[in-house]
Amino acid sequence: MRSMYPLVMLLAPCLLWAQGGEAVNARLTGTILDPAGYPVPEARVRLSNSATSFAREYLTGTDGQYAFLSISPGRYQLQVEKEGFSAYLQSNIELAVAQSSVLNAKLEVGPITQVVEVTAGAPLLQTGHANIGTEVSSKQAVELPLNIRNIFNLVLLSSGVNNQLEYQAFT
Repeated sequence: MRSMYPLVMLLAPCLLWAQGGEAVNARLTGTILDPAGYPVPEARVRLSNSATSFAREYLTGTDGQYAFLSISPGRYQLQVEKEGFSAYLQSNIELAVAQSSVLNAKLEVGPITQVVEVTAGAPLLQTGHANIGTEVSSKQAVELPLNIRNIFNLVLLSSGVNNQLEYQAFT
């Protein structure tokens, strides 16, 4: 059993790499809709984070959908603009580690100079999967008591992680 430890340590980074970084990043997708509920094609969608100076723009397709993939966790602002509609702005969008959220925006008819700002909204829900991510800060890594100072024991801080061996009987 001891000979398996080096093999596991070598393969662990490969498993994280195979996930495409989704273990540490977030994703935000959605559909831009008009007042009647139809998709708005070629709307300009901008996601920005003023704390990190991050900004990314996306032009929706004919289905009105957008997707921001591999986004660092943090607080974001979503802005949508399309000729013939008022600009849409939603602030304080909190994205966490391994979170995959859907945020649909409904545009109002009006001049683009008029802005419809959403200040409060329902929390973003993950409806596509039940994955849960946890961040461990450097302060926690230093100050938490770790058995034999093994950094991998910090995994046990995540909900749903069990350190007991479980055996299942197959019937």
